[in-house]
Amino acid sequence: MFRTTLMTAAAAALTLASGAAAQEQGAKPAAKAPKAMVSSGHPLVTQAMIEVLKKGGNAMDAALTGAILQNVVEPQMVSLAGALTALYYDAKTKQYYYLDADLDHTAKGAPTVPGWAQVTGGPLPTEATSGQLVAVPGAVAGLKAAADKFGTLKWSQYFQPAIKTAEQGFPMYSFLYGEMADAALGRLSAYPSGREEFLPNGYVPPVGSNVQRPRLAATMRRLANEGPDYFYTGDFSRRFVAEVQKTGGSLSQEDMAGYKVRWIEPLRFTYKGREIISAPPPGTAGALMAVAMNVVEPWDLKAGGHYTQSAESLFKIRSAFGFAEDMTDGFIQDPETFNVPTSVLTSKAFSAQLTALIDGSMPKVAATKSAAAENDALVLAGGFDHSDVHASDTDHIIVADAQGNIVSLTHSVMGATFATGLVVDGVVVNGGNYFPGRNLAKGRRVVSGFAPTMVAEAGVPTLAIGSPGLTSRAIALTLINHYGYDMPLEQAVDAARFQGSQQGRAMSIEGRITDEVRAQMKELYGVTVKITTPYNWHFGSIHAAAKQPDGTWLGVADPRRGGFAAGY
Repeated sequence: MFRTTLMTAAAAALTLASGAAAQEQGAKPAAKAPKAMVSSGHPLVTQAMIEVLKKGGNAMDAALTGAILQNVVEPQMVSLAGALTALYYDAKTKQYYYLDADLDHTAKGAPTVPGWAQVTGGPLPTEATSGQLVAVPGAVAGLKAAADKFGTLKWSQYFQPAIKTAEQGFPMYSFLYGEMADAALGRLSAYPSGREEFLPNGYVPPVGSNVQRPRLAATMRRLANEGPDYFYTGDFSRRFVAEVQKTGGSLSQEDMAGYKVRWIEPLRFTYKGREIISAPPPGTAGALMAVAMNVVEPWDLKAGGHYTQSAESLFKIRSAFGFAEDMTDGFIQDPETFNVPTSVLTSKAFSAQLTALIDGSMPKVAATKSAAAENDALVLAGGFDHSDVHASDTDHIIVADAQGNIVSLTHSVMGATFATGLVVDGVVVNGGNYFPGRNLAKGRRVVSGFAPTMVAEAGVPTLAIGSPGLTSRAIALTLINHYGYDMPLEQAVDAARFQGSQQGRAMSIEGRITDEVRAQMKELYGVTVKITTPYNWHFGSIHAAAKQPDGTWLGVADPRRGGFAAGY
């Protein structure tokens, strides 16, 4: 549960010294360092990872330490009972490795896609808090598999910063407060366990109060001492299954005990002469990025103008993402149970046809006016479409160590913030997912949208990047801005992003677009452009580390959330 106390002057000073006060939205200067770089969603996590590196740990050691700590300080986004994916570059072997520790479906299936009722013949649960949403978690198994393959620390050591923070507390910050206040009206009030864990006094703890999580600390201590068996076959597993079943779920002890991680060959494609290494199926993100970026690649983006200043550019790039989402949603499935035409989808020849379709459908007439878009009451009603099947509340970590090893790691609570609202021994229960794909059968992986990604030149990574939220769109747009528009990395991360039903007649974009573009999008293409906040945290939160020509590192954390990059 959350225990909250007023912070003492000494604790407040320590908080400011640690950088925790920087855990807010807003622009942050890029970090520069000669040896190593990390970027995460919370300054305390960044600080913990830097300490691991300075004490001799490698990139994977730091990433696992940070990922476990994020469960304490960012419980709305991640969970030990959630999912984890990671892309790792091993400097000694010069090889890339992709870890899939995503959710598995149970024998009866879980309603993870809009068409679930049609696929299974069963009814779709109407409540976001239903235990029917819960799938077998992979995060803990993924942590252990990564530690065994690439880590150098003892298993218990990865948990020490998280246990310490959970016991001693951390300051409530406005971003977490806002998410808790929103969820408190529904999911966090649905079950006694959620209320006890996060609303101990009947309300969200105020910003600035010291938040302690003793239940989670106790669970982490046992997990650290007893290993993953405690989670998948031991005491925790039995309580977890019992609580999920009480809320309508079909999860069993057999399902938990049978979970296996997968090491998969990463997906690869090129953009502007650089190799992109990203998530393979059963994830959609790597293929989605490949299709969208392949479609965009032939266009002279700088000559056409930036998509925030050119209606034609915005329409074309939006259309590229529309094709990419349609194609990957339709064909990317679990390769262990389906034939997946990945090589066709990611080929330049296939995307060339889509580029030609877009080029061949442009209007023959110019816009007749350049006034502001009409009906501001409508176009200003934008925001975030929570029904978007590519969305999930997620977190990301980037680590590059002094030896050249690099990690890009995405993990998630899998669903809306705090998932179903059920909590077991301090651990938030996953919410299945909202991603598309025909993947409902025993042992079949979730078709997720996570995209831990690297960019390589001559086989060696020069950029590690990832994002929560609309992961593949955020990353692909950043890479298009960086390599297509030749923007510096910080500007590419900052640039406005959009969301919208690609086949529909409306879209949302961050409010850094001209009125003329909005008007022309409506007049020429029939698309109503809704304006959301200039920096919308739902539209992704990029973390990146880039190797500079002089061998130093540049680290970036997105202004849309409270991330923080640092190096040494």
